[in-house]
Amino acid sequence: MGPNSPSSLNLLIGEPYVTIFWVRFQIIFMKVRSRWAGYETYSRS
Repeated sequence: MGPNSPSSLNLLIGEPYVTIFWVRFQIIFMKVRSRWAGYETYSRS
């Protein structure tokens, strides 16, 4: 397993994409949670 192996290259390129995806996923998750909380309070009243 040298430094130019596909797996290490994949890790090098994939790292920023994973971070961006995780940040976007967290933002979407927070939006969905707040929306669900709004639905819950709306249905209760």
